[in-house]
Amino acid sequence: MYLDAVWLLNFLMDAMILFLTQGVTRAKSKKSRMFLAAFIASVIVPISIYMPDSWLTSSLGKVFYSILIVWVAYSFSSLRAFFFQWVSFYFITFSIGGSMLGVHYFLATEISIQGGSIVTFSGGYGDPVSWLFVFLGFPSSYFFTKWRMDQVSVHRMKLENIYDVSVCWNEQKAVCKGLVDSGNQLIDPVSRKMVFLADPSVLGQLMAKEELDLLHVDQVVTAMDELPDQIQKAIRLVPYSAAGIKGQLLVTLLVDSITIDTPDGQLEIKQPLVGVQQQDLTHDRLYQMLIHPHVMVKGKSA
Repeated sequence: MYLDAVWLLNFLMDAMILFLTQGVTRAKSKKSRMFLAAFIASVIVPISIYMPDSWLTSSLGKVFYSILIVWVAYSFSSLRAFFFQWVSFYFITFSIGGSMLGVHYFLATEISIQGGSIVTFSGGYGDPVSWLFVFLGFPSSYFFTKWRMDQVSVHRMKLENIYDVSVCWNEQKAVCKGLVDSGNQLIDPVSRKMVFLADPSVLGQLMAKEELDLLHVDQVVTAMDELPDQIQKAIRLVPYSAAGIKGQLLVTLLVDSITIDTPDGQLEIKQPLVGVQQQDLTHDRLYQMLIHPHVMVKGKSA
């Protein structure tokens, strides 16, 4: 077992964990402080080997040691922020370490954990397969953990703006999830009505699939007479522009009402326009409608 190699590996791993913690918590810090904290964290390797009975190797000692690491790594702004950074540091450490241990036991790679440090035992600098596993496995766990945390953050931001929505039209009612989309500023220039965008799962609750398939802009413009009377009366063509595309027409339906359930009560929009979409708005089906942002500032009815 070569202490210098294990120490270097531990230092690099601690540095990656600290930088990932900084990215998750948005903590302010300098690179010099981060690397100093990583060095302090890596000192636990020789302590664990040469002083296995030291109080720092105990559970309580590791808690105080981790507090020192986080205090050195990030600028102190408040006790609450510091506690969040400290908990995140442990969470990320366990996430990455747990994923590596899971793969390790799956592949039966020769790796040993001593005193909270990853150590390889073999002749020379250790089994090349073991070291290859560590060098490839740890960065992979790092980037996978970072990617998943970013996804969770985006998912949480979406959930904060998602509401239960019901659409009433032609004595039918559709129920769905709606996302408040600040980028949706579409308004009919003639009636000044707000336009909500709904995917096929919503409109499919209000009409037959054969009728929905006819609501393409080309079909509506050239063969309006082929549509049922109730749909002909409700159709409105609204001009819109997208990124790099101008002069397009959007097929919309004038529905009876849209009701949005919010923590402050129900918001009812009378006779709004619902834009017809032939594809799902999102691949994860987290929401099925884009709510016009003006609705949220107009009160209980609009």
